[in-house]
Amino acid sequence: MFEKFTVKARQVVVASQEEARRLNHGYIGTEHILLGLLDSPDSIAAKALHQLGYDQETARADIAAVVKPGTEERTGHIPFTPRAKKTLELALREALQLHHNYIGTEHILLALVAEGDGVGAKALAERITPISKIRATVLAELAGAQEVPAGSPWPSGTRATEDTVSTASALAGGSAVGSHHLLEAMLRAENSMAAKVLRELGVDPAAVAAKIDELDPETTTDANPEETAARQMELRLVDEEVHLILRDPATVALAKKVTELSDGAIRGAGPVAGLFVPLWRSVNQLLGQFQRVLEPEAEEEGGSAAGKVAKAVRSVLAPRLRR
Repeated sequence: MFEKFTVKARQVVVASQEEARRLNHGYIGTEHILLGLLDSPDSIAAKALHQLGYDQETARADIAAVVKPGTEERTGHIPFTPRAKKTLELALREALQLHHNYIGTEHILLALVAEGDGVGAKALAERITPISKIRATVLAELAGAQEVPAGSPWPSGTRATEDTVSTASALAGGSAVGSHHLLEAMLRAENSMAAKVLRELGVDPAAVAAKIDELDPETTTDANPEETAARQMELRLVDEEVHLILRDPATVALAKKVTELSDGAIRGAGPVAGLFVPLWRSVNQLLGQFQRVLEPEAEEEGGSAAGKVAKAVRSVLAPRLRR
């Protein structure tokens, strides 16, 4: 399995061992893996956690609160705990689910969350709620860049295939790529064989987009609870206030419980302000993305692969945003 690890993923394993040694622990647990992930700040996993306001300093404090340092200095080989072993095994499953032929830091982070019961996952869950935000953020990071497997080339694919996959990832945003994203991306791929065949058959991209918006993915194998919740969201400007509306039953029920406990609305005052910071960042990033879709920069219109992807994404999203 380790031969599938990217260079950065291998560095995480090494860093995890060093973290265990630094704490004088005779084992490598999920808490050490979490610290190892944050030890490589330019990795996809670390970037995703940083976006969510979680850094190595925070992780060290969280772990120190529940796990005490050992009393004897450790040398030589340090074994993985069963939970840590399970996490690395789950990383392979995460990679396979995303149709990746390598295991990167992103897959280790997703596996850490999926394992759920380890110190690492619990530390994240205390700070990042819901913890499903991690998967959404990782997928968004993946849409922009991926780590290269050690000694392993990318699978071969035509330029049209690469453009289609990149566009589908961009259309999915932070959600998992669905067959509907791929369908729209194929239709928008300039001069691709798939687009030519579909158009020769009379398939209209605008009609496909409208039908995708009309149908409920919950009745298909593309069902995704996060996207289902997102489809019920709305962002409005009312006077000088930005209103972010969430309508999914789980969030509404949780909000009711919290407002009952707090006896009213919760405002970002005093110590509570820090809890609102990740939300503020996310909303501003979202607005920035919308602005780039509706007001594209001139250089994005070029013939580069990135320019083609940006153009395809705008052609799909801009009409929907203007409704």
